[in-house]
Amino acid sequence: MSKEHKVVIIPGLGDDTKHLRLAVAPWNRKGLTPIVYSVDWRNGEGFEPKLEGLLTLVDKLEAEGNLISLVGTSAGGSAALNAFVKRLDAVHRVINVCGRLRVGPTTGYRSFDSMTKTSLAFAQAVKMFEGLEGSISTQDIKRIMTVRSLLGDELVPKSTTIIEGARNIWVPTPEHVISIGASLTVFSHRLIEFLTQE
Repeated sequence: MSKEHKVVIIPGLGDDTKHLRLAVAPWNRKGLTPIVYSVDWRNGEGFEPKLEGLLTLVDKLEAEGNLISLVGTSAGGSAALNAFVKRLDAVHRVINVCGRLRVGPTTGYRSFDSMTKTSLAFAQAVKMFEGLEGSISTQDIKRIMTVRSLLGDELVPKSTTIIEGARNIWVPTPEHVISIGASLTVFSHRLIEFLTQE
């Protein structure tokens, strides 16, 4: 009997679990079971306990015999990638949807300080992954997909979302929230195809 494929989906700073669940509900028809998991970005605690909670969920799903993939949207991308690096043997594939994965620009509206000022955990998650990125093997990088806006993301600079050697794609949309929504719905076939590859 084939394993059930559980996809843990992590929202961004707004923790909008309701709309995220609605967006990914059709994924069930493609053989995937979405689990929306909020890390509660703005509760004041650092990233370590949030990562531990996510890893505990991954460990539980693995113990139950599931195939596991991770999808992080916006700030959730850094959480997903950190969990992937910590559980390389347990996680099948991981997708970053319009999420900042490295510090990048330090000045201007989209600067790291500006974008992380409401969440210490998010700042720590980005810095943690930037420190871990170089340790990922060429083979494991092939299990990573990044998705970005082609027509401009007003919150996340392109240079902070792409991982060299990963499957880096774009959606033909403008704006951060619109691009995330489109990635998970209208263009979800590209994500689902990647997740369901052997």
